[in-house]
Amino acid sequence: MISDKTVDRLLLMGLLLIPLQFIQVSIIQSAQIWALFALAWLVYREQLRTSLVEVLVFAMFISFALVATFLSGYPHIKAAEQLIKFGFLYPAFFLVGRALGSHYLQRKLPYGYLLLWALLGFEYLVQHLQVPILFHQVDFMQDALYGTFKERNWLAIYFFLASYLLFLQSPRHARDVLHYMLLGVVVALLSQSKTILIPVGIVVLLHMPRRWGLKTVLIAIGTALYVWRFGHELTGQLLQVRLQDERGLAFSQTMKLLSDNLLGYGFGFVEAYFSNLWFTIKGLGLGTNSVFSSPLDLMLIAGIPGLIFWCVFFAGIGVRSVALLAPIAAWSLLNPLHQSEMVYLFLGLLVAFGMRQSAPVTSKATVTSAAGQPV
Repeated sequence: MISDKTVDRLLLMGLLLIPLQFIQVSIIQSAQIWALFALAWLVYREQLRTSLVEVLVFAMFISFALVATFLSGYPHIKAAEQLIKFGFLYPAFFLVGRALGSHYLQRKLPYGYLLLWALLGFEYLVQHLQVPILFHQVDFMQDALYGTFKERNWLAIYFFLASYLLFLQSPRHARDVLHYMLLGVVVALLSQSKTILIPVGIVVLLHMPRRWGLKTVLIAIGTALYVWRFGHELTGQLLQVRLQDERGLAFSQTMKLLSDNLLGYGFGFVEAYFSNLWFTIKGLGLGTNSVFSSPLDLMLIAGIPGLIFWCVFFAGIGVRSVALLAPIAAWSLLNPLHQSEMVYLFLGLLVAFGMRQSAPVTSKATVTSAAGQPV
């Protein structure tokens, strides 16, 4: 048996290293080193958890992606780097999450909202003071909070996922809902991540039992906040730019590519293709290896098996985690969440919660299920 304190330290170490995205050993981030050591340790302790569905779907996805990468004849950029991430790093984070999630089915998570608020304050101070090593200036989002993360969206995703786990383990009383939503709203305003409010709202709708009056009020407040803060970006000239020069144009080009080939184009194709178009799509090109939507990007990589990969690992189909992963699945329709290691860590944790077995509570903490009932 592994002691609770050891697992707590392992999870906390990962959560504290994940934000430090500018600290690297060669090309490897500190959190990636943590995941590899954690995976090796879990293998040694025989604590890994997975299912036949996950293994088969992952094997099918990688097989089709490899064939498309090396035998299709299309140009690719940094295909080897993408292969390492999808073939090794992302599975490592997911498997670590699966093992840790199984441990916390009946035990309280080793952090709370106080730690998340402290981390958010830390991120603000690091960026405000421009702390060397931890902070690097990024020109295209100077007004948004990204702190020690490489993108503002990664900061928003991190705090959403960490608070989502806390919410699932809480009794989900009105106070718990307010704690969860307050953090989500503050993160949305500071990071200027418009889409974070979508999964926050989905969580409240799906995972707060009954209380329809409170749900209605909270969703109305969230919608009003969204329109007030971000509505101007979805109307007029800014909307036309998104449709004609950014996401809309990227979507039409992606659908054309998929209609021509449903077997996928392999790793590194997106960057090679969109960097050599005769016209420019805002946000795509050299240095960008994914389109704006996870399922579409996975289909560009491996065709129909890529879509099946998304259905299982991001939508929870076949692993009894549809309701738990629904907020992430919805968010991934608008963002390339499949390109972040931390997302796979939290996906593993959530799938472990979904694959739970009935068992008596052995600790002082009561962990609630997705339906709000104690397990």
